[in-house]
Amino acid sequence: MRLLSGLLLIGSVALGWAQSVAIESKSALGVPIKVITANLNDKKVKVSGVMTRQTGRPESVYSLLAKAQPTAAVCGTYFCKKTKMPIGDIVIGGNLAHYGGRGTSMGITRDNKVVFMRAPQFRRQDWRDYDYLVAAGPRLITDGKAYVDARSEGFRDPRIYSPAPRTAVGVTKHNKLIVVVTRKPITLTKMAQVMKALGAVNAIALDGGGSSTLYYRKKMVIAPSRPLTNLLVVYEAPEVYDRVKGRLGPDNQIAKR
Repeated sequence: MRLLSGLLLIGSVALGWAQSVAIESKSALGVPIKVITANLNDKKVKVSGVMTRQTGRPESVYSLLAKAQPTAAVCGTYFCKKTKMPIGDIVIGGNLAHYGGRGTSMGITRDNKVVFMRAPQFRRQDWRDYDYLVAAGPRLITDGKAYVDARSEGFRDPRIYSPAPRTAVGVTKHNKLIVVVTRKPITLTKMAQVMKALGAVNAIALDGGGSSTLYYRKKMVIAPSRPLTNLLVVYEAPEVYDRVKGRLGPDNQIAKR
């Protein structure tokens, strides 16, 4: 581990060799952030999700991690404080694990192509092209432009506009997935600017606040303050993913391809 121009690098630079899933601690536009980068050009890299055994029953982050055994993980989509149900659709292993009907989606195909899309609210979609999909939002970056319009995407809670710890996921023009977490309370607009500064050409917000989570190579870098319903997980070793993929969804997974 070494210090280069004020940037703490952990992983590929520190070890002198390229890792397909790496972490950085840095500052962007004055915001201290942690960044997970996953090289999706490496076909051994897999991005997926993990949910609680029973939908609507949050579990500790350690329970979800034990189930998934990922290289890296962050919190996924939001969940309703009253019902504890995720608010957006979640596809895991090509199967619809949860229907939420809201949010802007990020889908990843079997060959690691990333697509961002917004579907009409409360209409079931055909997600069969995606191996993993999470609907959260709002959109932060669209085709290289930072712009946030949470209300048009159905977000009505005024608290979403207030500064809060944030998590976001985006993709660069080089097909690298970047997942960013900051514990510093910032607005969605500021988070969009941060994602653009990091090279994201498309990006959405994920759950944050008390759900903020960052796990990397058996170390809990940022722990959530509450139980969670789902995580976005990244694998560097295909044999690990193959071993756990059958148990990433809930016991009552609602649809199969």
